[in-house]
Amino acid sequence: MNKESRLHAALQHSGAIAATHSGSFHADEVLAAAVLRLASPSIPILRTRDPAELDAADIVFDVGRIFDQETCRFDHHQLEFSETRENGIPFSSFGLIWRELGAELCGSTITSSRVDRLLVQGVDAVDCGISLSKETPSVNVMSISSIIGGFNPGWQDDTGPEARNAAFERAVACAISILQNVIREARGLEAAQAVVEQGILLEAGRILVLDRSVPWHEAVLGSSRYAQLLYVVSPDTQTKWHVHTVPGHAGSFSNRKSLPAAWAGLDNEELDRVTGLTGCVFCHRARFVAGHGTKSGAVELARLALRD
Repeated sequence: MNKESRLHAALQHSGAIAATHSGSFHADEVLAAAVLRLASPSIPILRTRDPAELDAADIVFDVGRIFDQETCRFDHHQLEFSETRENGIPFSSFGLIWRELGAELCGSTITSSRVDRLLVQGVDAVDCGISLSKETPSVNVMSISSIIGGFNPGWQDDTGPEARNAAFERAVACAISILQNVIREARGLEAAQAVVEQGILLEAGRILVLDRSVPWHEAVLGSSRYAQLLYVVSPDTQTKWHVHTVPGHAGSFSNRKSLPAAWAGLDNEELDRVTGLTGCVFCHRARFVAGHGTKSGAVELARLALRD
């Protein structure tokens, strides 16, 4: 039996018990528990620090100071732990268990790797004390880790073991929903690649026309085929067509080429007058998206923007 199948085999055992530490909980073990529950919905999760109970458990995570895939021990707190991704982000218990079960839950290693980038790495980094970004000091940006941590009882609440265990189960239920949503998103991104590849390139590759509304940023920004692309034309769910600018890079609010300044903040007839078209709907004041009532009109808006 290979290493990757040990945890799967343990989860298939009808009497299997998983264990993690008691007391306050964090996002990494809550999401690790969510992965186990997605793979085996009825598996009980014991919260304890009793060495005898941990030794008796079939799966132990985020406690015990042992990492051994062969015996389903997934802790990362011991000094000798050295499991780290190629980008330098170490694994927490969430990442270790996701690495074992992610492909099975997602149906492919590609989608599993995408979930790792979208969700798992960020949680692992926070738990391991790795800073990923600088926040504005006056603004508190709530992360998945802080949201899940917020399920812990506060000082003003009942902090007894039963209350903490109940809070842990509520956190796991929330984490399962989060994980399911991210898996669905990752699968959608994978399927969207094919839709983007079927799009029509116009104006020497500077305009891409899609016949379906799909998330296109990853496919576009990750391919040299679209190195010259400036605008993407696609439908929305309200029978309008949008012209989207292409950002400078993933996560950027800058555009390779913004829509014309003269269009900013205009709607309907006002935008018609400035563009010389009919059927315009709007142009966002930040000039990253504009709308038209028809596909051909949206394509013409993109062509006008090219010439600006």
